[in-house]
Amino acid sequence: MFHPLPDIDLSALPHRFNDPFRYVPHPLVAHVAEIVISDIRQDTALSAAMAEGKMLGVLLVKDSGGRTGYLKGFSGNIGRESTIPGFVPPIYDLTRPGGHFKTKEAEISAINHKIEEIESGRLAPAIHELEEARALYEEEASRCKEEMAAAKLRRDDIRKAWDADGREYYPDKGDLEKESQFLKAEMARMKRRWKFRLGELEDACTAIREEILTLRHERARMSDELQKWIFSQYIVHNAEGRWASISSIFASAGLVPPGGTGECAAPKLLEYAFRNALQPLAMGEFWYGESPETAVRTQGHFYPSCTSKCGLLLGFMMKGMDIISDGTDYVSGQVATVFEDDHILAVSKPSGMPSVPGLDGRKSLLETLQERHPGIEAVHRLDMDTSGIILFAKNPQAAFYLRRQFEMHTIRKTYIARLTPSLEGASLRAGDNGSITLPLAADYDERPRQKVDRTQGKPAHSDYMVESVEKDGSINIKLYPKTGRTHQLRVHCAHLKGLGHPIVGDMLYGGAQSTRLHLHALCIVFIHPATGEEFIIKTHANIY
Repeated sequence: MFHPLPDIDLSALPHRFNDPFRYVPHPLVAHVAEIVISDIRQDTALSAAMAEGKMLGVLLVKDSGGRTGYLKGFSGNIGRESTIPGFVPPIYDLTRPGGHFKTKEAEISAINHKIEEIESGRLAPAIHELEEARALYEEEASRCKEEMAAAKLRRDDIRKAWDADGREYYPDKGDLEKESQFLKAEMARMKRRWKFRLGELEDACTAIREEILTLRHERARMSDELQKWIFSQYIVHNAEGRWASISSIFASAGLVPPGGTGECAAPKLLEYAFRNALQPLAMGEFWYGESPETAVRTQGHFYPSCTSKCGLLLGFMMKGMDIISDGTDYVSGQVATVFEDDHILAVSKPSGMPSVPGLDGRKSLLETLQERHPGIEAVHRLDMDTSGIILFAKNPQAAFYLRRQFEMHTIRKTYIARLTPSLEGASLRAGDNGSITLPLAADYDERPRQKVDRTQGKPAHSDYMVESVEKDGSINIKLYPKTGRTHQLRVHCAHLKGLGHPIVGDMLYGGAQSTRLHLHALCIVFIHPATGEEFIIKTHANIY
């Protein structure tokens, strides 16, 4: 599994390990990723197996003899295989024939098969028979009602004819009443007969459904037990020489591991390194293959480790390692006042500063401004990594009118950004313009990332204009968001159904070429809450 890198400059090696949740890939990591992609492309079978898309990872390591090399790994399985020559093995091999997992998995599969057999072989025909019986009942009941109505009309006609003759008593009156009573009794008998029959059929369907429900509960119980067993078998180590099961790591935080925890590339790579006395130097995870419809994933681009499965897990595994600061404590520039009057305050927020207080304890722009302007209110916000103009209200009336404009999407905003070059060559040219309409929703497994969701997502609309294309292929662009969804511009730029070019410095969406996100709120146009007139505020930026 150790792939040596003999011809490298030792001074170029990283001195500290990178934060896998926020990083710019080390040049050697990027170089190794290119080697891995090239090797996969030359292996026809492997390339075909990964064509639908797979997250891969590489880990720079140093062995006990001082040799530098790399490990490569993949998330989950490839073509139902958990082990592929040259890639690190799983932390625990669930696919071993005859093992506990495969045995229990077969038992669960047998329950699934039995449920399918009952649903198709017994429940479906029983439901069909019940529906047919209900239709026959409705048909017979309708026919009886029609016959009773016709008989009543006939009796009414007879009575009217006799009354017209002036007869107060007629011998056949009793026969007519008996006919009416008989038909009502027949209707009652028919309903009782059908009620009994339909009850039998409904009871039969209920019994079958209860049988299926019992099997589903048994399947859920077995699956839960198997999942707990799996996480008890997944033993991981860290740089301090300690070890723990995945279940105990999550239990210490009062949580249950999500399904698939431990199957991502990052923990596989680190665990192999620890078990084989290899010193981790730097790591990166990147995408190979076709891009998915929802999440932002492009071949060759690096992405942070997932938080839901790997947050606690990698936190334990990296204990004892010297980690590079993720850069989020670095604020690029100072807070600069752009405009101020008795009603509003517009400032230029530096990159790296949160707009409003969060859970991480970093001092926000709002808190900074409240030291000089008590009672000031935020009416909108920018991402922590985005720089540029942000408005604040200095009184409740101004806050109300400004928030109302944001809610109605009447405020016009202009951003500038620098986009990463295309890995496949130029795709945008100076003067290109257009619109992007990709609905967005939170990616709950990959917080704080957003994804394209055409079913549950909220509408998101952005316009753009390409300003220029640099010699290195990077693209200078203006962006005009018409809606204000979280990470809207970042996803619209990065997603292949959008522009397909992540913003430079966007570590979440594949643009991790810089520690600084090259996205700046340049201009904002709104109705001033006091004058009622259109107001324009502009600022300057050097992100180009």
